[in-house]
Amino acid sequence: MPNLRDFERRLGGLVEGLFSKAFRSGLQPVEVAKRIVREMDDRKQVGINEIWAPNRFEVSLSSDDAPRFTPIEAALVGELKRVILETAAERGWGLVGPPEVALFVDGALRKGDLEIEASLAEGEARVEPQVPPMPPARATLVVHADGIAREVPLDREVVTIGRMPDCEIMIEDKGASRRHAQVRTSGQTSTLTDLGSTNGTKLNGAQVQSRALNDGDRIVIGNTLIEFRRR
Repeated sequence: MPNLRDFERRLGGLVEGLFSKAFRSGLQPVEVAKRIVREMDDRKQVGINEIWAPNRFEVSLSSDDAPRFTPIEAALVGELKRVILETAAERGWGLVGPPEVALFVDGALRKGDLEIEASLAEGEARVEPQVPPMPPARATLVVHADGIAREVPLDREVVTIGRMPDCEIMIEDKGASRRHAQVRTSGQTSTLTDLGSTNGTKLNGAQVQSRALNDGDRIVIGNTLIEFRRR
């Protein structure tokens, strides 16, 4: 995740130098951030039109790990709050109040272990759910049918291919299922997945279930050729 890579980069200067020896073993700061993101996902609440993620996190560290975190506690807490905000914005989740992070010591935990209690804590400043904007299409599918080639930009997260009129790419091919396959794009990666079709989906001559696409890949559905092109 980009926000976790940024987290590591921002904290890098603190962990290096004076604290580098302390963080050669045991619990690492980025592990705390990853667990918080996981707790946000696991404990989010889905409403009718929105999703609310936990915004308060009580982080318990072992008595062996806690002293190593003390010198950077204020900076760590600040960066963890930033990760919470960035993750919520990235995934379209809302927060019922501002992010809250508190560190505690639990003598029952072993070195390298941690426990996190996540909850929704209402505050005056809510972060409303947002629909993350899709970046400009960086790839296209070129559909060859009836002697005509048409380009379909991958400008949404999921593009479905099949005979159904509601498919983003509708193909009139007897060898295609109604909802035959899909291409899911996340960041720089587009992945082709067969949706349980009757005749299967071929990629560069081989039948596949799910596979990441590379520039120039050739997808065959029934008798229809579809090329993947990266811009």
